[in-house]
Amino acid sequence: MIPFESFSYPLFDLNYDINPSALVGSFLDTPARDAVRDQGLRGLYVHIPFCETICEFCPFIKSVGSPERITCYVDALLTELELLGQKARLQQWTLDAVYVGGGTPSVLTEEQFAALLNRVRKSFVLAPDAEISVEVEPKSASASKLDTLMELGVTRVSFGVQTFDPRIRDAVNLTATLEDIYETVELATSRFADTNFDMMVGFPGHSVDGVRNEMQLACESGIGSVSVYPVDYVMTLPTWLDKIRSGKLPRPEPIGERSRMFHEARAELGRGLSEQNMYCFGSENAPPTKYMFSILYGHYHDQCVGAGAGAYSFLNGLAYYNNVSEHEYVERLSAGQLPVACASPGHAYEKGLVFFPKRLRLECRDLDRTGLRELYEPRLKELEEAGLLARHDEVISLTEDGKLVYSELMVTMFSDAQRRLYGRVCDRLRTQVGVIDDADWEAGATRIRALGAVSAMTRAAGRAPRKAA
Repeated sequence: MIPFESFSYPLFDLNYDINPSALVGSFLDTPARDAVRDQGLRGLYVHIPFCETICEFCPFIKSVGSPERITCYVDALLTELELLGQKARLQQWTLDAVYVGGGTPSVLTEEQFAALLNRVRKSFVLAPDAEISVEVEPKSASASKLDTLMELGVTRVSFGVQTFDPRIRDAVNLTATLEDIYETVELATSRFADTNFDMMVGFPGHSVDGVRNEMQLACESGIGSVSVYPVDYVMTLPTWLDKIRSGKLPRPEPIGERSRMFHEARAELGRGLSEQNMYCFGSENAPPTKYMFSILYGHYHDQCVGAGAGAYSFLNGLAYYNNVSEHEYVERLSAGQLPVACASPGHAYEKGLVFFPKRLRLECRDLDRTGLRELYEPRLKELEEAGLLARHDEVISLTEDGKLVYSELMVTMFSDAQRRLYGRVCDRLRTQVGVIDDADWEAGATRIRALGAVSAMTRAAGRAPRKAA
């Protein structure tokens, strides 16, 4: 087993053989009880699976789409949004955040953006202060298109830089020029109060000194906030890993050194910007995305529904995702059916605990709301005594030492059932995607074992902890 952080929660149990479309349809047609309905935040994710060019490492659902394919897909997406808006459970919602991601949403025309966002407003109720966030790409984020987004009520734009190093950009097929990047920063910040770009560290060829230099450039760029993520080698494309194993790309630094790069990057960003969570640093005018860090990585009562090919939905009592295939997605919606591919029923009450290392803090009242305080208190005290957590009044936060092992800490908060699923996911990723090599895999497993990353529920029940796989 190896620590990776690019997981959703709860994980999907693929053993259910019930008809997923029927399950989701029945669930969404049933209104939530008032006590459940009135708690938590609500979010909508809209997936645009098209890019102008494909970055070699990117694992997300995407392809280079023709104008005809994009038009057909957007028509299907509008149908799905309309169908979702008719569901009794979702009609109870007021959306706190809408996130349009990809892929590259800015490949859409201005007319398509207008149709999409107008359909969202027609199908759902939005809070007066709702965040509406759209991902763009420097090559397609024209001044005219950004003006249109602003007129349509978009409040936040974000785009991927990943690295400023020309050699690494060329190696992973990041085709926007540095001039494109700086022009997009200027265009975005002159129109939106909330702007962000993403960086990644740990690419083949990255060094600690190089990463520090890139974070300095990010701080000096003028962008509102910077998000930095470690390259997750168990969630990248197999073809990219094949290039590393064959020597076509240099072998990245070992996992321990990549972890050091990530935390050095965080330290450098912290010198010029304010820490917002594990990944994001910025100004007060550019807070972290509400959809991701308050809803997707939020607490049990925070829920989100996804629209688009491969989009995920996390509701109280049910998680599901759509058909990944663009063709199947369009075909199902042409028949007036929700394009559900897999559904996994169950309540992940511990979601807020699992993701709090990403958010850096946990309010104990959430443990009371979900009835988990007594169950998890022994594990939290153990981590506090180890110097990884600190408690002030009713707020638990990561210490500086705790931040160094945040991904391993997430695993310690899994329920028993989710811990078993996590092991299966790790095994499946190793088989289907592969790893750099066995040494990198074992180094990751050692990090988990060193923390004693077993389920908190196992310990709380008084059973002997199992060895990590």
